[in-house]
Amino acid sequence: MKKILFSFFATLCIFFGALGSNCYAQKVSPKDKDKVFLEGLALYTLILANWTSNDLYYENEFNTDIVSGYLSYRDKDTLKTIFWREIDTTSVEYKTKTFKKAGDTVAAEQSSKAIELRWVVKTIRYNNMNVSKKNVSIAEEEERIPTPAEKLLMDYRQKAYKEMNKDTAFFKHYAGVKMRAIPIDAGKQVKVYIYSSILQDGVVPIGGDYLLTYDKKIDQLVSKEDLHKECIFISAEYRGKANDASKSTFHKHKTGAAQLITPTDIATLLLYKGQLKWDEHQVISDKYTCIFSIVDRKLDIMLTKDFEEIQKKKSAQDDERKKYDMH
Repeated sequence: MKKILFSFFATLCIFFGALGSNCYAQKVSPKDKDKVFLEGLALYTLILANWTSNDLYYENEFNTDIVSGYLSYRDKDTLKTIFWREIDTTSVEYKTKTFKKAGDTVAAEQSSKAIELRWVVKTIRYNNMNVSKKNVSIAEEEERIPTPAEKLLMDYRQKAYKEMNKDTAFFKHYAGVKMRAIPIDAGKQVKVYIYSSILQDGVVPIGGDYLLTYDKKIDQLVSKEDLHKECIFISAEYRGKANDASKSTFHKHKTGAAQLITPTDIATLLLYKGQLKWDEHQVISDKYTCIFSIVDRKLDIMLTKDFEEIQKKKSAQDDERKKYDMH
């Protein structure tokens, strides 16, 4: 029995070694791997800040009736979440602000576009990018006009939601699932990731996600990607054997979907980590298989044809072990 197991693990080591020196280095560059991995971690941090800040807003019994939206963003080594309200253009407040700005009634009518309609009512900070309720700082401040960086993210967040509502053929809506937009300032571009969230415990939503890319200079949407082309619901429970050395689950990317694990995959797996009874997830596409270890946040990538060969060898080893055990 020991000889059989030793032979199996030796085969795996040799096979993985070959992949590391040949297939992986040739087919997937470290740059591509790092890009999807780091973007996944960044997206996870922003969504976690949204979730944590939303909980804190309710727990502190701040006024939820006035909130029009909220978002999180990085400011140097600090992660901030802002909550804002919007002024009703038919309200007395709007007319008063317009009058004060213009100085007289006639000029007020002409300068209405200059009035800022969005006002930040609460700012929540997490120093050193560490998002937790123990590391939070909630500013005691009067409501304020958003900064230019905040306005930019608010604008593109709004554009993304308008695009979702307009192109209902492209954006698929699933029962019990809400799509949420996360804008990220990416230099010359603004990326808006759209992910699906579900309120049902014990279920992990994979897919139902999109990436919208906007060019800042021309202020236009330049690309629109359906990352999975479906929404998959995976149980947080583990369906395999209790004594399995590695408790894995998987999902497959359809032809035409992303070839690698997506940032939304990584973010979702980390966000639901506390519910999971398994510790590894495999993302299989036509070309690549990505193996993400949730516990230590380790990402490995290999060719799918090589992954399938390993699985065949493992299955053959399992069959041989069963025969041995029967005797």
